[in-house]
Amino acid sequence: MGIVKQQAYKNTLVLYLGMAIAYINTVLLFPPIVGDNNFGFYNLVISVSVLYSLVSAMGVPSIIARYFPFYRTEDGKHNGFIHWVAFLALIGFSVATALYLVFKPAIIGAYAQSSPLFVKYYYYMIPLALFIIAFNFLEMMGRAVYRTIFSNILQFVVLRLATTIMLLMITQKWLTFEGFIFGYIIVNGIISLILLINLLVSGSFKLGSVTSTLTGDKKQEMINFGMFTLVSGSVYTLLQKVDTLMLSSMASDAVTGVYSWYFNIAMVISIPAQALSRTTYAIVADSWRTKNMANIADIYAKTSIIQLVVGMLLFIGIFINRDNLYALARNKDFTDPKYFMLFIVIGLGFLADITGGLNSYIITTSHKYRLVTLITVIMCVICVILNYLLIPIYEGLGSAIAYFITIVGMNFATWLYIKIRFKMQPFTYKHLLVVVIAAISYFIGFNFWRLPNVWLDIMARSGVTALVYAVLTYLFKISADVNEKVDELIAKFVRR
Repeated sequence: MGIVKQQAYKNTLVLYLGMAIAYINTVLLFPPIVGDNNFGFYNLVISVSVLYSLVSAMGVPSIIARYFPFYRTEDGKHNGFIHWVAFLALIGFSVATALYLVFKPAIIGAYAQSSPLFVKYYYYMIPLALFIIAFNFLEMMGRAVYRTIFSNILQFVVLRLATTIMLLMITQKWLTFEGFIFGYIIVNGIISLILLINLLVSGSFKLGSVTSTLTGDKKQEMINFGMFTLVSGSVYTLLQKVDTLMLSSMASDAVTGVYSWYFNIAMVISIPAQALSRTTYAIVADSWRTKNMANIADIYAKTSIIQLVVGMLLFIGIFINRDNLYALARNKDFTDPKYFMLFIVIGLGFLADITGGLNSYIITTSHKYRLVTLITVIMCVICVILNYLLIPIYEGLGSAIAYFITIVGMNFATWLYIKIRFKMQPFTYKHLLVVVIAAISYFIGFNFWRLPNVWLDIMARSGVTALVYAVLTYLFKISADVNEKVDELIAKFVRR
C-alpha cells in the first residue's frame, strides 16, 4: 500500500479542493446565475459528451491499464504500444462521429420538445467529445506510470476554476450562456494539451517513429478486450448518465436541473474512491500479471473500509447541513425540502458503490473481464426499465430510486462472484461499526444548537460532528492505515 497511500493522500487533497470549487459552482453560482433549465441542459451536455467520448475511445483506456505493464520499457517508447492504441482511439472517434451525424434526426427527435437547447448546440458535442477522449487517454497513460496527481489538478481544480470564472463573467454580462458552453469546450481542449506536454516533459513517453513489437494476434486480443470493456464501460457510464438523459427526454430540463443539483452534491461521497482508484487500478493490474492474489485481497479490503469511513462522514456532513445548504443556494426551485429525498437515495447509492471497493476493477483486469460486461449490460437494461416506469410517477425521485437499485445490484453481483471465484471479500464487522459511529455522530451534529450565521453554523456543526466521528473511528481502530497516519501526525506534532 506504500504507493497507494502516498498518492492517495495527495490525490485526496486535490479532489477535496476540487470538491470545494464544485460546491461553490453547484450550490452558490449555478442556481441564481443560469437557473434550473440551463443547469439541466449543462448537465445534459456533459452526459452526452461523456457517453459519446466513451464509445469513441474503443476501450483504449482499459487496454492501457491491462496491457501496458507487458510492454513498458525504460526508453519511453514502450515497444510502440502507446502509438498503436492512440491510432485505435482515433479510428473509434471517426466511426462514432459518423454515426452521431447519421443518426442526428433520431437523436434530436427525442429531445426536440423537452430540451430545445440540445438541438441548438448539437454539433458542440463533437469537439467536446474529442477533447474528453484525449484527456482520458492521457490520464490513463499517466496512471500506468503512477503519475496521477497532475491530471487530477487539471480535471478537478483547473477545469472547475475556469467554470467558476465563466459563471462570474455571465453575472457581469461579459459572457452569454452560449459563450459559457463554448468556453467550457475550449478549456477541456487546453487541459488536454497541458497534460500531453507534462507527460512528454516527464520523459515517461516519447513521440516519433517507434518500431512496434505487437503481433497481429496480440493486437486482435487487445481489440477484443477493448470491445468488451467498451461495452461494459459505456453501459456503466450510461448507468451514471441515463437518469439525466431520460429525465430530459421524458420530463424537462427543469426537472433534470433539480435532479442534477442533488446528484452533484451527493457525488461528493465518491471523492475517496476517485482518489484511490487512480493508483489502485494500475497496482491491481500489475498484481494480476505477477499472480499476487494476496496483494489484491489486501488492497481490496483496505480500500473498501477507507472509502466507507470517508464516504459516510461526507454523507452525514451534508445531511446535518441541509438547512445551511438551502440558505446558501438562494433558489426556491432547488431548495424545496421535498427534493432532499433525492440526495438521500442517490447518496446511499454512492455509499454502496464505494464500499464495494475494487469489485469491478478486480474482475476487469483479470481473465474473467467478460463477466463485467455481462453484468453491466443486464443492470443497464434493468435501470432503463426502472427509469421508464418510475419517471412518469415520481419524476426525479424515480430516477434516484432506479439508480440506487441498479448500483446496489451491480455491486452485489460482482462481490458475490469475487467471493466465490477468487475466495476474497472485503467486509468485516468493522463496516457495521462505521454505520454505528455515523449514526452517533449524526445524532450529535443534527441536534447541535443552531448559530445565527450560516457559515459559523456550518463550521461549528461540521466540526463537532467530524471530531466525534474521527475520535470514535480512531479508538475503535476501524482502519489500520488511518490510525497509522494519525499516529504519524501526532508524533510530528509532539516532536515540535
